[in-house]
Amino acid sequence: MRAVLIVNPNATSTTPAGRDLLAHALESRVTLTVEHTNHRGHAIEIASDAARDGVDVLIVHGGDGTVNEVVNGVLGDCGTRPDAGLAPAVAVVPGGSANVFARALGISPDPIEATNQLVDLLGGYRMGRPWRRIGLMDCGERWGVFTAGMGVDGDVVAAVEAQRE
Repeated sequence: MRAVLIVNPNATSTTPAGRDLLAHALESRVTLTVEHTNHRGHAIEIASDAARDGVDVLIVHGGDGTVNEVVNGVLGDCGTRPDAGLAPAVAVVPGGSANVFARALGISPDPIEATNQLVDLLGGYRMGRPWRRIGLMDCGERWGVFTAGMGVDGDVVAAVEAQRE
């Protein structure tokens, strides 16, 4: 099984030692490539390339924004129904400050425990257990993984994004 570990090294709760431990634990289970993001939108590019190359699993070590970028990189343009059979699975090892998506799925906020959960899931998949599927939102411009802001909330997020640029 081929996997790409997509790491946001700027995520608030990631450390070099933790990333090394995560990679080491996964290398015994999958053929692993590690990619670090270095700019906004980079996880979209990495995920898109990996999906096109036929990678089986994308493992995200970052926050909710990194997870959202990876999903958008895998699925591409909104308005079309992606072929789920061709898309790689997406796994999450929390590395951000809130990790709302991971918590909603029951993934431990502790990266070491989350890695153990992932190792168990990989083993289960090898034994025939299917991947868990989740619903997504087609928001027109992007895929929404677990939430979307509209009205005042959307305006606030847009203002924050503009200020970051």
